[in-house]
Amino acid sequence: MFQVLGRDTTIVKLGEDWKERMSELAGEGQLGEALKELFDAAQLTYYYATELDVHVFLLELPEDTSDEDVQRYTKTVQEVRALTDYPMVSFKTNPQRCKLVITAEKEPELIGKDKTEGYSSGQLFQPIFNSWSDQRKPF
Repeated sequence: MFQVLGRDTTIVKLGEDWKERMSELAGEGQLGEALKELFDAAQLTYYYATELDVHVFLLELPEDTSDEDVQRYTKTVQEVRALTDYPMVSFKTNPQRCKLVITAEKEPELIGKDKTEGYSSGQLFQPIFNSWSDQRKPF
């Protein structure tokens, strides 16, 4: 069975249960309020990267979040995480590799219906294509 911060869970509910368990650990005080503020501002995505064998918790903040706020949120998560000795994720009592990412940056979409303006694959790689076709430049 999987465990997240000492609580039994399933792989499907691992992200939800991590968020709930972090809130339980933070409690009702100032630390709990700071964590609630983070969870209200961020969108949590959990996935298991099988090719790397790592559990990933991704907290995406709005792009206009200041660097100071990102740093404050990171410190809050570290303080809550330090309240327990349980591993973030374990399977059959064996600790698993985990990554927690807190970011306010958005990756441009290169393809698809919602691609970012100015980042289509042709435009993004055009300088490289131009350098190949420019006969004045040696390889």
